[in-house]
Amino acid sequence: MGFLRRPYALREAVAMTVDEAWDHIEDWLRANAPATHAELPPPAGADEIRAAQDAIGCAFPPELTASLARHDGSGAFVLPPLHRLHGTRLIVAEYHAYRRADQARSPEEPTWWDARWIPLADDGCGNSLFLSQTPGPSSGRIGDHAKDGGGSFSEDGASASLGAFLDSTARGLQAGLWGAYESYVDEDGFLEWREPDADTVVAWDMREMNRRYGFG
Repeated sequence: MGFLRRPYALREAVAMTVDEAWDHIEDWLRANAPATHAELPPPAGADEIRAAQDAIGCAFPPELTASLARHDGSGAFVLPPLHRLHGTRLIVAEYHAYRRADQARSPEEPTWWDARWIPLADDGCGNSLFLSQTPGPSSGRIGDHAKDGGGSFSEDGASASLGAFLDSTARGLQAGLWGAYESYVDEDGFLEWREPDADTVVAWDMREMNRRYGFG
């Protein structure tokens, strides 16, 4: 099917809500990447969301609750350029794994994880995104967590909040371009993100390879 570029029909002046962004994302996937659309997870129930919040001892931001109420993670859908959203169970599992790793560090080492960060997504290669609930400038922002380091924040507008990230994803799908990456749908109807004129996918995601081809 190849790269998909379409007229930039979404209005840039008005930010979308989480539900509006998901509406646009689902519509695009249904029309252009049906295999990816078919594997979007069902909603998380209210009890599942409450249980996840209780398990990490931290209330979720309203935008995260709204997104989980649409889809409990993103399944086969890769948000640009490489990340899949966590469902409630993986949020809890990742949170406790990060906390254990931080508590095991020596006093001389810098803080590796903040208890007020909520795991949001991962790239299948050990790097992840989180939502910060730390008071101050980072509150509500999406941060990057490197597998060999701590968290950091970019000034990218798409990282301002989960709503902004989903909004930028919806617009990127509609335009066929998100930052330096183009949307690409393979012959099986799965969405990928590639650098323009690249002959290969941006990076190997072994979890996705195992899921699609039955390895491991």
